[in-house]
Amino acid sequence: MKKLKLLFVLFILMYSCNSERSSEELIFIVQMNVINDKSREEIKDFSKYYTGAIKQNEPNSLGWGFYNAYGGIYNTADRVILIERYLNEEAIMEHGKNISEGGVLENHFKMFSKHFDIKKIDVYGNVSERLREFLGPFGFPFYFHPSLAKFSRN
Repeated sequence: MKKLKLLFVLFILMYSCNSERSSEELIFIVQMNVINDKSREEIKDFSKYYTGAIKQNEPNSLGWGFYNAYGGIYNTADRVILIERYLNEEAIMEHGKNISEGGVLENHFKMFSKHFDIKKIDVYGNVSERLREFLGPFGFPFYFHPSLAKFSRN
């Protein structure tokens, strides 16, 4: 019986942690144009490369994916959507530091900037003023969308 109670308590704790975790999750939807006459193959190869670098260097990035926007509202092949999922605000700040001067991904981001021109970044989730101030100097057009209700299975 004691083992059953212990298992029940552990289950409740794990569930509580997961629920709290999903309430802090942030999702970034980045709309970009392909630049410098990069071919579809070059974009595909670079996207795989960059995704691997994020996966290796940022354990609190929950998800990262590049998607061809062809057939979307603009119906052109030179648009790419990047969807980034972060555990919390600290994870996105870590990413920002990693791609900045002196960061472990600085050179990767320089290559990123030779492939894509960021047009818009939609941020889904509850964002503090501290994070807004952190993101400001990057100079990208951020649009914030606070949560009404959500869950994530991570």
